[in-house]
Amino acid sequence: MSLGERIALARKQAGLSQEQLGEKLGVSRQAVSKWESSQTNPDVAYVAQMCRLLGVSSDWLLLGEEAARNAAPERCPGCKAIVSGLDQFCPGCGRPLRDGAEHHQGYTMLLKKKDPLSQVDLARLSDLGKFAEDSPLHKPLSQVDVQTLAHSAPVVLARGLSAQQVNMLWNKLYYPGLFSFFQDCEETDPQVLANYPGVDPETLISGSREPLSFGMVVLAVILGVVGAVFLLMLL
Repeated sequence: MSLGERIALARKQAGLSQEQLGEKLGVSRQAVSKWESSQTNPDVAYVAQMCRLLGVSSDWLLLGEEAARNAAPERCPGCKAIVSGLDQFCPGCGRPLRDGAEHHQGYTMLLKKKDPLSQVDLARLSDLGKFAEDSPLHKPLSQVDVQTLAHSAPVVLARGLSAQQVNMLWNKLYYPGLFSFFQDCEETDPQVLANYPGVDPETLISGSREPLSFGMVVLAVILGVVGAVFLLMLL
């Protein structure tokens, strides 16, 4: 059984259509169809997502190891979310999953300003339930808790976030200007951290979009050359 056939089998057992799986992965139905027909192979990032979504092990999906086919899906020891053997960190709570994973660079989320508008985002984020136990957002917050947390800014909301988590959280914020993300460091004082340069969350994840095919790359190059020739003719 090929990788494509295993993807198709796992998808059908999960009760998903090609279109539904594509939507969950952020790719087109055609991309899923090409994977299943072995015309192309998915990137490793997509394989890890499929393992989590379909509840199968990476050993079976990638290598076809039958012993791993019916094994219970691996789960994060912290938040119990399904994880893939390819994950260094839990996509749910950011907990290190592999030996040495704690040495990989993560990201810190900071509420920078004391602003009433931040209460809207804090309430939404606390309902996600995807934060490590040392985060103020680990458990759902009451309205009073939200107000107290907003008035205590600057305050660290989470550490050890993966790039995927940062991107997900950023896209859920109504008022992103009140928050900042930056690489984890030894500094613990929020007042000092507020002066650190932040990272652009939108640049951290490139795998959420379907990669350009070879044909599209060639087309882009041709269009670039044609555009350059056209500009030279105008000069």
